[in-house]
Order: sequence, then structure tokens, then C-alpha cells
Amino acid sequence: MKYLTFILLLIFSQSIFANKCIDLMQKEDFYEASEVCRAMADKGDINAQFSLAVMYYQGNGLMADQGEALKWMRKAALQNHHQAQYNLGLMIASGHGSNVDLIEAYAWLKIAADNGYSFAADSVKQLAAELSSSEKQKADEKIKTIKKSVTIK
Repeated sequence: MKYLTFILLLIFSQSIFANKCIDLMQKEDFYEASEVCRAMADKGDINAQFSLAVMYYQGNGLMADQGEALKWMRKAALQNHHQAQYNLGLMIASGHGSNVDLIEAYAWLKIAADNGYSFAADSVKQLAAELSSSEKQKADEKIKTIKKSVTIK
């Protein structure tokens, strides 16, 4: 998908609350970060889940694994982490960790855009141009279903 650039995982939002997981990642101590982030992610920490997804995607501190990256990105996205919602949409659109599903990808990108994540708006427009009207209707239904599952903290 040439129109979707993968800057998503290289961008680290400055709005993320500081915690040990984030601190270790910023220091590029990825081995220690992977252990700390895993423990925090397992306890439901949204930022640790996002960080762990990034580490799995990039292979920092642990072996690269697109399936694990997708799993942790989805967990953070379902907790309303806007950058994770955007990244998840791009991963699904590109087939990173799953089969390509443009309807689900569009839904996640639209949710991120609706939540104010500025990078998502262009991706939504680009992907919308690829979808038929019936696919857009399916995506709208998917958005409603996903929004029922998203935990807003």
C-alpha cells in the first residue's frame, strides 16, 4: 500500500505519560524496556501496551514479531490510545501481522481521526478513495461495533 507510509511506529507521541517503560525506551535500553513494558502491559497499562507493540514491530529488545505487534497494538487501541488506533489501521491495511482488511483498516483510521489524531485524516481520505460505497457502508458498521468495545479512560 504505497499511500500508507509507515512513519507511524517511528513517531513517539510526546503526550504519553512518563513511566519507567517509556523512560527506558527513550534511553534506548530496549532489552530492559522489553521486560518492564511486558510486565506493565500484562497489567493493562495502555502506554506499555503501545510501547511493547512498537518494540515487537521494530525488533527492539526482543525478536521482531508482526503478530505480537498487532496483538499489543490492538489492546492499546481498544483502550482508546489514539496513536495505537492509527497504527493498527495502517498495520491492517498493509497486512502487517494479519491479512489485509481494508474495511477494518478504514474503521480504525476513522476512529483515530475522529479522536483527533491528526495524522489519521489524510490516511482516511486516501483509503476512502480505494473503497466502494458498499465497503464504506460495511466500514461504518464496523466503526459502530468497534466503538462499543473501546474503553474510554
